[in-house]
Amino acid sequence: YYEQIAPHKLKENTMYGNRKLIDLYVLPYIGHLKLKDVTTARIDELFNLLLKSGRTRETYRLKDPAYLPKGTWLPTTRKAGITLGTLKVAIRGDSVTKETAEKIAVAIGKKLKDAFVLEKKGGGLDPQTIMRVRTATSPIFSTAVKKEIMFKNPVTNATSPKRDEKEKLFLDADGCRQLLTILDEPTNPQVGRAIAMLLYTGMRVGELMALRWEDVFLDDAILTVKHTLYRADKKYKLTSPKTKSSARVIAMPPQLIELLEEQKAWQEQRKKDVGQRWIDRGAVFTGAFGEYMNRSYLNSEFKKLLTANGFPDLHVHDLRHANASLLINMGVPVKVISEHLGHSNTLTTENIYAHIFNSTQAKASEAI
Repeated sequence: YYEQIAPHKLKENTMYGNRKLIDLYVLPYIGHLKLKDVTTARIDELFNLLLKSGRTRETYRLKDPAYLPKGTWLPTTRKAGITLGTLKVAIRGDSVTKETAEKIAVAIGKKLKDAFVLEKKGGGLDPQTIMRVRTATSPIFSTAVKKEIMFKNPVTNATSPKRDEKEKLFLDADGCRQLLTILDEPTNPQVGRAIAMLLYTGMRVGELMALRWEDVFLDDAILTVKHTLYRADKKYKLTSPKTKSSARVIAMPPQLIELLEEQKAWQEQRKKDVGQRWIDRGAVFTGAFGEYMNRSYLNSEFKKLLTANGFPDLHVHDLRHANASLLINMGVPVKVISEHLGHSNTLTTENIYAHIFNSTQAKASEAI
């Protein structure tokens, strides 16, 4: 399927993500079966198993941060073929994958068992992740049916675990104002600016990470969303946005013009400071040496900032939801909001933010 069919049907980043889900959560459980034995009951069994213990995996912690004194960080990342952000995760004592641990161990001239401690993390996958596994798996069997290799798709009538409909946390207008007052706290000044950009524009994180200076028109106060960034095979890659509607023009308020002028000046100085080590991708927000900024790094820094200032535990993508909720509460028409967010149609916007629309309808009723 992934050699002959998927390349013609899926975008490369979607194919890469789906393949990862299949390798992690499907093949270890049913990959040894003959197709005739993959029944709907087996798929039900798989989903229930993932719900109970799908997250069980081996991870590793660095035994001693002294193995990586500060002056050795960059040479180690080059030898290991990993990002500086990934190395810092290991240095601060957080768990990393076996593959990452092995690379670091080789780079510092040690055996895996001498440099790292094995630990196991358990628990079940959340229903949303299992839904993604289902979405990745079903087309494979559908293709087998079309090619007359199977009689029916066993995923079609399988039962997905029920999702807990927890109320989604959003930053309200006051929370957004408070967030804007603390964006100068991160040691990397780009982090605060990137967070402000996400809050003001409602862009997806991958879209912001892919934003290049050639897509920004400061004199016209607009930017164009043309790409999204993803990482596959240890390389950063640009691809077209999520849907056709995601390629869009976003108007920028004066605050963002000022912010981007600051970022441009900072980046020019940074280029001079690092000299020939700078890798010029033309990106607005970058890694330490000009490469694209890692979205996991931005999310990690965002969470640290929230924790330090008593905010709820949010993901950096939730800034997009905050942007949408502010627009809805200000009474901006749903068609305008949908175009601003790059949704394929207004129905998508209404479904994702149904609870916010419901609350504004109640306000409309009270006003009448």
